[in-house]
Amino acid sequence: MEKANQVSLPYIDPSVQHVGVTRLRSLNVAQLKELDKTLVIQDNDKPLAVLLRFDHFMAMQEQLQAKE
Repeated sequence: MEKANQVSLPYIDPSVQHVGVTRLRSLNVAQLKELDKTLVIQDNDKPLAVLLRFDHFMAMQEQLQAKE
């Protein structure tokens, strides 16, 4: 049986910060280790990528697998 397409409101995470590519280039290893925010890297107000802590990524993967 196929799952019905469910539309839900996006979760707005207050730790998300939009930054430019220049900010990404300025980050070093120590700063990345201390990163507690999810960064949306953008150029000219166009989102390019998302940077988040590896443990947060793994938690997302586990939640997705649990829903299957």
